[in-house]
Amino acid sequence: MRSTCRHARVPISRRGTAYVVAVGIGLMVAAVSLGGMAVARSRSESNKLRRDEVQARIAAKSAIELARALIQSDSSWRTTRTNGTWNSGQSLQDSTFDVSVSNPSGPLNNSELDSVVVLGDASVGRARQRLSVQLDAKTVPLDCLAVPLTVGGAITATSSTINPSGATIATNVSITSVLATIRPNVEATVSIIGTGFYGTTKSGVAARTLPKSSVFDSYVAAGTPIPIGSLPVVSLKPTLQKVVLSPASNPYGATNANGIYVIDCQGQSLIITNCRIAGTLVLLNPGLSTAVTGGVRWAPAVSNYPCLLVNGSIALQMTSANLSESSLNANFNPPGTPYVYPTGSTDTDTSDSYPSSITGLIYASGNVTTSNAPTVSVLVVKGTLSVGGTLTLSYSSTPYTSPPPGFYTVSMTPSQGSWKQIVDDPPVANLIQTK
Repeated sequence: MRSTCRHARVPISRRGTAYVVAVGIGLMVAAVSLGGMAVARSRSESNKLRRDEVQARIAAKSAIELARALIQSDSSWRTTRTNGTWNSGQSLQDSTFDVSVSNPSGPLNNSELDSVVVLGDASVGRARQRLSVQLDAKTVPLDCLAVPLTVGGAITATSSTINPSGATIATNVSITSVLATIRPNVEATVSIIGTGFYGTTKSGVAARTLPKSSVFDSYVAAGTPIPIGSLPVVSLKPTLQKVVLSPASNPYGATNANGIYVIDCQGQSLIITNCRIAGTLVLLNPGLSTAVTGGVRWAPAVSNYPCLLVNGSIALQMTSANLSESSLNANFNPPGTPYVYPTGSTDTDTSDSYPSSITGLIYASGNVTTSNAPTVSVLVVKGTLSVGGTLTLSYSSTPYTSPPPGFYTVSMTPSQGSWKQIVDDPPVANLIQTK
């Protein structure tokens, strides 16, 4: 028999393999865990950065609102402040912000009607947000221009008439009627005394806003002086009469493109009578008997500008009779000064006549008295008003809808569509690395 020799199978140990597998699985689990922790940490940091960005954006907008509040609270902000940073390192909760204001047109005080750009720059942690907005200057008319007559002091009407019905007259103190006929509606801050009121009456109303003492400044600066000594003297008083004063006509010197003329009366009583003015006349230091008398046809050359600005007191004594060229032997619509100004007609004859009135705004910083039959559009008096004769108020809304310099406040409001997020250009080194 053949004998068969069988070799015994040697068992292979699996313990080493199992160890390696276990270690590998452990490493994989650790890697997955560490990766998950890194992702979670990254997400947490990303979420925090987003929250910080939102908070920084709110802080940047708050910085802009702070600048707007500083502007609103200081009427002289254009002169008390300059272009550049207004507030730096201001804390707001977890944020820190800066705010700057600049005028693209030049110095901050270049013009009260210039727009400005406000930049708010805020940081929270590693987040930074920069917002800007343009603020435009919006003129807000003084409410004294909303009615034909506003008086800062008391009104006294004695044996006189104020027309017309339906208009409104206002006093920041009181009105007293003595045997007078007062047809407009009346409002007074303090009291209404007497009889003869044919319109509505209301006391206890808020005082209307009058212009500041600086109202004359811009007109004096832009005006052409007329020396008081250049005027003829009539009855011992310098007198402006039988002349045309306009952008094209000044018998006493150089003309002014906007028809603004300034007379320093030097304490003398100036008489303005029987003439035509297409312009703005500024009277400084007028004497106590300064007056507008006779027939006068007066309107501004710049449609919304005042006709007459008086730094003192004046009497309005015009008559209802027309301004007649033939009776005065004068031509009041010569070449260069058409009637109606500036689009009417001119001629060289002396056969025309014109209604006597001041069609525009009158402002006096002192007191005003009236007599005869003056007709005016808008009369603003800082002092008192004493009414005699018949005062007719022919209201024009032009000064209110388009207020002239000195008769408005300025509100700085965000320009529509001007809000921007400012992003800095990346550093040059970063641009090179990305190529």
